[in-house]
Amino acid sequence: MKQSALLFLAGAVVVTTACTLGPNWEKPQMEVPAVFRGAGMGEGNMADLPWQSVMKDKNLQALLNDVFTANRSLQALQHNVEAARQYITIARSPLFPSLGYMGSVNKGVNTSGGTAIVDTGGASTKSGMAGVTASWELDLWGKTRRAAESAEASAEEAQEQLNNLRVSLMRQAATGYLQLIMLDEQLRITRESVESYRDTLKLFNDQFKEGVVDGLQVASAEAALASAEAEAPALEMQIAELENSLSMLAGRAPGHIARSGSLRSYMNASKVAAGIPADVLARRPDIRAKEQALRAANAEVGVAIASYFPTISLTGAGGYAFPGLDDAVDGWGIGASLTGPLFQGHRLTANEAAKKEEFLAAKADYEQAVLAALSEVSTTLTQRKKLRAVISRQEAAVAAYEQSVSLAKQRYKEGYSAYFEVLDNQLRLFPMQKQLASYRFQYAACIPTLYTQLGGGWKE
Repeated sequence: MKQSALLFLAGAVVVTTACTLGPNWEKPQMEVPAVFRGAGMGEGNMADLPWQSVMKDKNLQALLNDVFTANRSLQALQHNVEAARQYITIARSPLFPSLGYMGSVNKGVNTSGGTAIVDTGGASTKSGMAGVTASWELDLWGKTRRAAESAEASAEEAQEQLNNLRVSLMRQAATGYLQLIMLDEQLRITRESVESYRDTLKLFNDQFKEGVVDGLQVASAEAALASAEAEAPALEMQIAELENSLSMLAGRAPGHIARSGSLRSYMNASKVAAGIPADVLARRPDIRAKEQALRAANAEVGVAIASYFPTISLTGAGGYAFPGLDDAVDGWGIGASLTGPLFQGHRLTANEAAKKEEFLAAKADYEQAVLAALSEVSTTLTQRKKLRAVISRQEAAVAAYEQSVSLAKQRYKEGYSAYFEVLDNQLRLFPMQKQLASYRFQYAACIPTLYTQLGGGWKE
């Protein structure tokens, strides 16, 4: 009897790996262009570089190190990844027999209407039992294995979401750092303009008293000064708000963000090697996450298909019974059960159809992520290329206005023009200088943007 049971169990182990229903996973393929729009043919990918080689500023590196170690959103997602990995073990557990134990002790008198059913001389009866139980659901159709595959894919998806958050935080921190430098530069220009307008207003007031200029020129100088004075605290407010946001990203209390350098120095700090579009599919964690979501959806189709077929379970028990807590009687038993659906009100067919639709939805999400990635990289490459021309012309315009201000001052000193001509040229110069700082920021920010868009920055 025992030998037959062992043979039956051995046969079940062989059978349980014989069939796995549902479609097997195949990595999706998408046609991609040979090169990114906005980039020429070239080899290499800047995403191959460690992030420290791209973000070379020491203050920025210190900020990013704090982001990677202390950002609370990153820490929360790390715990979610660990939880997802535990669900793999939970999903795999039915592949193995489960063991349990049981035991009981009873004491009492058997009576019915005050009359003893069993004559025990008025004494109470005692009994007990103890033993172990075992059960095993045979995975004949691969339902459990498909569920485990789905759990594995979900855990990988969670890991890629963690990687993607790391990339996103890097981009936010690096771009915010560069924006702070831009705001510092614009604040410097604004303060210089305030001093210049203040001197102009003083001069016009003195000349107005002497009858050299009229009230229009004084009013123009007052307006220019008031406008510049209003811009300074507005910029200071933006700086404080951005510093607080970056402090939060880095897990710090709100405070000053140490920074150095100029936008001009950052503009050509790193060269861009965009590689080929196929690199994006292999590197970007958001695309890799979509791929794993598609893999999980594919496995769920197999789970749905396996639900049509019967479930075969093996059970066993063995132990000791104690009729009077004095003498023990041993025993064991083994059995098998088969259960399966007959009529489910179309629940199983609807479930299969739903899982297939979810797979198609996940496939569309994956393809959309690929197209979005190609579009993002191409757009940033084009922006960087066009911004070179924009900055070149803006620098020429600023240089021309600086010369016009200088010439206007010289003409005023020589008595060929009024100082109002100087003010008019200053009103044109200072906004152009601030706009140049904005363009330089946009160009410098293309580096961390492209680096992350190409799939760099998520590796430790």
